[in-house]
Amino acid sequence: MSTALQKKTHGAITSASLKARKLNAETVTTIATSFLKRIGHKSGIKPKRVSLEEGVYTVEVDVKKLMAIVRVDAETHEIREYELQSKGEEASFVSISPKTVAVIFGVSAAVYVVFYFAFPMFGL
Repeated sequence: MSTALQKKTHGAITSASLKARKLNAETVTTIATSFLKRIGHKSGIKPKRVSLEEGVYTVEVDVKKLMAIVRVDAETHEIREYELQSKGEEASFVSISPKTVAVIFGVSAAVYVVFYFAFPMFGL
């Protein structure tokens, strides 16, 4: 007596069911972000923009210090190409964090106190 066991997959997305669904901005964003996670960018993924031009969705995603552009075909749901670029953001004129300001202030106060007491001790 041999019996064949068949496993049913509940909630799994197969390629046939994925192609049957029509793409929209949300599903294209999901495809792009999951692709970026699979290629090694696990955290810091923030989708910025999705556009559709001539049957190709273009998804722009911020990935930490990079900008990723992923192009997905609207008919076949395949990723046609992707590109990783460094962000072209200009640094602000004063890019000093509050922590840096506190450290600089502490060091200058310590130097002032040392000089205030050291000069009279040496008769200067």
